[in-house]
Parts: sequence; structure tokens; C-alpha cells
Amino acid sequence: MVLACVVTSCSTLKNSASQNTTSVSKTTSTVHDDSGNSIQFISNIAIHPSAQQDKTGSSITTTNVSDAHSANYASGEAIENLSALQFKYSILENTSVEELDNSKLLTFMDYWYGAPYHYGGTTRDGIDCSAFAFLLMSSVYGIASLPRTSKEQYDACRHIHRDELKEGDLVFFHTLGKKRKVTHVGVYLRNNKFIHASISGVMISDMNDGYYDKHFIGAGRVL
Repeated sequence: MVLACVVTSCSTLKNSASQNTTSVSKTTSTVHDDSGNSIQFISNIAIHPSAQQDKTGSSITTTNVSDAHSANYASGEAIENLSALQFKYSILENTSVEELDNSKLLTFMDYWYGAPYHYGGTTRDGIDCSAFAFLLMSSVYGIASLPRTSKEQYDACRHIHRDELKEGDLVFFHTLGKKRKVTHVGVYLRNNKFIHASISGVMISDMNDGYYDKHFIGAGRVL
């Protein structure tokens, strides 16, 4: 039964090298689901019966996850903070600072970077790959129609060649042995780098890395 659930969404990936995480302050609230269980959620990420559900029964909706963080950049001091993020992620993405002009994406990534992996999770206390992709696409690009699981997300995309990849495209992998079935998804950035919720947490990885290169299945565009 466990294997059947894992196949539908993110499965266990290789143990990637640990990366430094970003310390983030957060506001949590508690609600109760239909069974009376307490559920904690962060800011604008809520648990609603009408939201998209995965096989575990969890659901996610978002108005704009990064709004609270993006608002910080409306002040004068924000320019310095944004420049710091540009510098930080220019190193992680192996690109120039000037190329990183999507402040919404930068603040979203910095908020989630290092969040632990949890199958079926939808909060910064634990999130899986397809939930992370859903939240990023919804919060940064305003696309809330993406299905919940990685396989469904793959089927919903317009498939493109690897050399056509642009920021915001989705990249898919198989992580269950030799079975070439979509079980993992990430969001492409640039220079073969993509951000995803891996078994080591939310991080940026390189598609040319031996593991990901070998297990790559395809890419899709929803923008």
C-alpha cells in the first residue's frame, strides 16, 4: 500500500549532499479537518476541503504565498535585501546578478529553501515535490490550475524538448528503480538548474548531475 501511494507523487530520491538552509520566521495557525485532527498551516497556505487533493487526502490552496515577503521590498531598505538575494541565487544558479530580475521568484525560493521533505506535506514544516511545484507556479506565476501529483502535472503540460527549457517550466524524473514512470517534479530556473523538494529538502539541483540526468523523463510548459 505504501508503494502504491508513493508512485502517485514524489518518491524517495537519492540522498543529495546537505545544503545550508535559510532561517525564516513564520506565522502558524491551527485548524481542524473533517476528522477532528489539528492541522497547522503557514500564512496564506490553508487546508480546505475544496482545494486540490493528493492521494493522502491532504489539500492545498494559496492566494499568494510570497506576498508577505514581497511586501518587504516596497521600502527603501528592500533594495539592499533584494540585491542580497540576487547575489545569493546568482551563485546557486551559476548566473549573473542582472539576470535574476524576478523578485517574486527570489523571495518565494528564499522562504521555502531548506524546508524538509514530507510526502503529502503542504507547509514549510514538510512538503513534497508536487505540492511545492503547485505552490510555486500558483504564487509566482498565478497558475492555480496545475494538478496535485507529479504524474498528473506531467500529463497536463505541453511537452517540450530539454533544450527549450525556460524559467518556470517543469522538469520530471523517475525515481523508482528502472520503471520509467513520473514520480518527481521540479521547476526549472536556468543553466540546467532547477528547484524542487527533494528527500534532502527544498533545494536547487543541476540537471546535468549524473543521477538527475539519468532519471530525467521530460519537460513541460504550463505558462
